[in-house]
Amino acid sequence: MRTEPIASEANIPKSVEEFYTLLREYNLGLDYSDLPQWTKIFTEKEPPIYWVRLAEILSQYPKSYSVFEIGSGLGDVLALLNLLGFEKVAGIERLEKLATIGNQKLFNLFNSKDIIIGEYPIKLENIDTLIQVNCVYFEGLFSKQAYINQVWQFYKNANPKHFLLEVIDSSFTEHSNTFPDFVRISEEDIYKTFSGLKISSFLTYQFPKNSSTKRLYIISK
Repeated sequence: MRTEPIASEANIPKSVEEFYTLLREYNLGLDYSDLPQWTKIFTEKEPPIYWVRLAEILSQYPKSYSVFEIGSGLGDVLALLNLLGFEKVAGIERLEKLATIGNQKLFNLFNSKDIIIGEYPIKLENIDTLIQVNCVYFEGLFSKQAYINQVWQFYKNANPKHFLLEVIDSSFTEHSNTFPDFVRISEEDIYKTFSGLKISSFLTYQFPKNSSTKRLYIISK
């Protein structure tokens, strides 16, 4: 695993496209032998669609916003937040090994360590934007209502102005041990759960081109 800095604030690329090239170069230097397969997504030639969409959405928000990510993994979304210039950035990851590697990456790239090791929810205050993407938690849950209730509680715990939430879309009907039926969420589910809030969305992945179909929601007060 790379330990020496490969960039400084002076030479971090300003464009998202240029930065992904740098980020991918860093990630290709990591040892994935005992890491989950999904962590290699940021070694692909093209960045994940949700990462590009996040860049488009977040670039419209004030840099003074406090942004918190649920399920930070190896820190690639937090790296994007740092690139975009947000002043208050943090995230949480329950797997210590991932968080440690992610924090080293963020330190090497941006001289910051933004990942808390732990289980969400934790006490949060004054969060403007909450992000949960490429991350489905359903341990101990066995029904759609229980899963939706958890999504709602995650939101209420932070009480953000904006919630950027990626879910497994209900249009995905193939058998999957990774994504059981009850975590597949419809637009009706989201509109009912977040009634009264402004909601928009678009697909980020679509089966069979991808292993599942996912939709990213922008939920705002």
